[in-house]
Amino acid sequence: MLSFLLPLAASIVDAVLSKLPDDAELGEKLIEICLHILGKAVKSTKTDMDDKLLEVVKKALTTREEVLPETAV
Repeated sequence: MLSFLLPLAASIVDAVLSKLPDDAELGEKLIEICLHILGKAVKSTKTDMDDKLLEVVKKALTTREEVLPETAV
């Protein structure tokens, strides 16, 4: 059942995301959702590398606000 539902859910999410407008506020919410999903996925694995990778991604996303204004043209 899960092998049927996951591809279906992925195609629905992909279709919805393609129709969403480009909006900074919406982008921030999508990042929050992705981090939440990644966190759940990492907890289901038994490797430390996934935990370390998630921490690097979280740190990169939190520090991007500090870096972006300096590099913006």
